Amino acid sequence: MRTFTFKSLFLTVIFMLLGNLAIHAADGELITKQITLTLDEAGTLPDKISANEKNLITNLKIVGKINGTDLKFIREMAGCDVNGKETDGKLSILDLSDAKIVEGGSAYYSDRDDGFIYTSNDKLGNYVFNGCSGLTSLTLPSSVTKIGCYALFNCIGLTSLTLPSSVTEIGEHAFLNCRGLTNFTIPSGVTSIGGGAFFCCYGLISLTIPSSVTAIGSQAFNACSSLTSIYQ
Repeated sequence: MRTFTFKSLFLTVIFMLLGNLAIHAADGELITKQITLTLDEAGTLPDKISANEKNLITNLKIVGKINGTDLKFIREMAGCDVNGKETDGKLSILDLSDAKIVEGGSAYYSDRDDGFIYTSNDKLGNYVFNGCSGLTSLTLPSSVTKIGCYALFNCIGLTSLTLPSSVTEIGEHAFLNCRGLTNFTIPSGVTSIGGGAFFCCYGLISLTIPSSVTAIGSQAFNACSSLTSIYQ
C-alpha cells in the first residue's frame, strides 16, 4: 500500500512538471511553439503567464473572454505598453479566433486626446494594437462586429490579418500604415469603410471589396501605391 502511494505521488509530481513545460523555456530563449491558454474569467491572462515568459512567447492563442486587462497585457507582449512605449515583448502570432472581447477591466491604451480607452463588447476598440509593430499574424475573434479607429495603426510588421464574417464596420484609419499587408479580403458583411482606413498601406497589391459595402470614407485607400487589383 505504501509503495502504491509513493508511485501515485511520484506520477502526480511528474505530470505537474510536464504541465509546466508547456510554456517554460530556458532563460532568454524564445518560446516559438504555439501556446494555447484558456481563460475561465476575463482579466486573468496576467495570472497565466510569468514575468519571464511574457517577453519570450512569440505565438499565442487565447480561448475565452478577454477584457481591457488582458488586452493591455497582450499589447505589452507584442512590444508596446498602454502609453505606446516600446516593451521587450516578442509576440508575433496572435490567434483570438476563439476569444470574445467583453467590457471591463483596466484601460488597454491611453491617448493624449481621448484619454484612457476601455473595451466594449464585441468591438476591436480604438488603438487596441496601435504600435504593435512586431505582430506578423493576427486572427480576430469570430464575434467581433466593429473594427475601431486606429485599431491596427502602425502595425508595420503585419502580413496576415483575418477578419471574421461578423464584422460590419471598419473604422477610420483602422489599418493606417499596415504596410506589410499585400492581399486583403474585406468580409462580406461589412457595410462601411471609414476614411483613411487603408491609408499608407504601401504593400497592398490586391483588395477584395464585397458588394455589401455601401459607404467608403474619404482617402480610404490613399497612398496605397502598390494596389493594382480591386475585386468585388
